[in-house]
Amino acid sequence: MRPSAAVEVLLAGLLTGGLIASGATPVHARPLPVEKVATTLTARLAPPVVIAGEPASLVAQLTPARTRSLTVETLSDGVWSTLGNATSNGAGRAVVPLDTSMVGSQVLRIVAPAQGNLPVRRSAPAVLKVTDPATCTPKPALVDPLATPAARCLAARLDSWRSTGLMGVGQQLNVSSSAYAAPLTALGNRRVSVVGFDLQELALSGTYEFPFQDQVLADLAALARSGVVLSASWHATNPGNGNGFSDRGWHDLDALLDSSTPEYAEFWSDFDAKMALLGQLQDAGAAVVFRPFHEANGDWFWWGHPDPATYRHLWRLMQERAAADGVHNIVWGYSFAAKVGSWIRDPAKLLPAKVDLAGIDAYDPEAGAGNAKDLLPTQGYAAIAARVKRMAMTEVGPHGSVNGTWNPAVVTRTAKTLTSSPLWAMLWFDDRDGKKQISSLAGGRSWLGSCPNAFCYLR
Repeated sequence: MRPSAAVEVLLAGLLTGGLIASGATPVHARPLPVEKVATTLTARLAPPVVIAGEPASLVAQLTPARTRSLTVETLSDGVWSTLGNATSNGAGRAVVPLDTSMVGSQVLRIVAPAQGNLPVRRSAPAVLKVTDPATCTPKPALVDPLATPAARCLAARLDSWRSTGLMGVGQQLNVSSSAYAAPLTALGNRRVSVVGFDLQELALSGTYEFPFQDQVLADLAALARSGVVLSASWHATNPGNGNGFSDRGWHDLDALLDSSTPEYAEFWSDFDAKMALLGQLQDAGAAVVFRPFHEANGDWFWWGHPDPATYRHLWRLMQERAAADGVHNIVWGYSFAAKVGSWIRDPAKLLPAKVDLAGIDAYDPEAGAGNAKDLLPTQGYAAIAARVKRMAMTEVGPHGSVNGTWNPAVVTRTAKTLTSSPLWAMLWFDDRDGKKQISSLAGGRSWLGSCPNAFCYLR
């Protein structure tokens, strides 16, 4: 099935393409500028290592900021030749999409030709490495020894982000909504590098008129093929009473280890059904970061505050069951809640024996005068980062924001303070708890714009 029209629009600017030019006033129509302060010109890649066909951009920055014509050059056989042209914006930046269809290295630089009284400026060379998907080798290796090539390449992609100090920008979607792509389309032609969805909502989409669920799956697979990382949570139905994920009327996780209990049968049947959905993405060549039983150190889900040994045992059984179901496109992620109070337990005590990555779910309460300043709690992050190499901000944002004044620039500022840089930061979609998605936050678009190609530079 083809991607939906909305997602095709999103994908149009994600793959290989031409150079971006601004709509700035032509040079000949402006007075001759004078360089009062020496101009520096830098070129960075976002990201510097990609798998063939994935999006990458060359980011030029003029300091002091000014609008200026630029030339993109490539080095071949010791000779620099023109690849294309661009124009920096008022902030002195130009973002140039690159062709990543061919495996190999590209040596690139940006040149600002002499303009009036402004002398020529050249950036230092930047090297883009385009790799063959058949050679993806994540380090550390994935939990699943039979991981699909797509899963290995997803993890290797994350490893390249980590090694170069990049943090991807993520947006969660409600795939049970007919307008599930709205948080993305609201961003116009700006991409995100991570897209989240929930398996319970994906399953619910299968109860709608055909082919709704097939279209959702096709759109997710298309996003994955374009280089977007997919991340799946699972707000599972309570297997003890059939109610929703927040009903703690039943929360005996030990029963899920006992094959004689009805709760065991109910839960593992539901798990198999969710693996079947991930299996469809596997058949489409897509991999997923799967983070089951998230925020278990909190007390708001039926699986919350479990016995640590029981929790870790369940994690091992889920990994074994997924393999038995033939599902190998999973990168296993442990998500925990920021330990902001005594009612939230130490996330390190629940850390499963084998995980591919871990992430913090952190929200900033907006209600009350004492919460006026935008903050992002990170309690518990350092302790997990000391034991898990790949880390992320698996959910971040405001809680209870009525007017959307929360500025996600605090995400980048906070991420820069962490010893282990997060691989991405995922913002939720707007829901009954307030405005959360990037497009609904007053500083959302400017924050995304500060992260070229949906990558925030952390160093």
